[in-house]
Amino acid sequence: KEFVQSIQKPRAVIILIQAGNPVDQMIAKLSEVLEPGDIIVDGGNEWYQNTERRAEAAKQKGLLYVGMGVSGGEEGARHG
Repeated sequence: KEFVQSIQKPRAVIILIQAGNPVDQMIAKLSEVLEPGDIIVDGGNEWYQNTERRAEAAKQKGLLYVGMGVSGGEEGARHG
């Protein structure tokens, strides 16, 4: 909460975590403290239907969800 509140508005939060349920859990936590107009950028390599579902759910809360889709996800970022 403190981290999110420290970011200048509109906030852009980039997440790069394991695809699937961990992303949904993180989005749920972030949604509790983000405000309409804020942005969540998912850098993980996610299935496109999950990206579309999350984007629609974020839109309903006034948030923007961007699926950036870095190939290899968090493991690729750490280990090439």
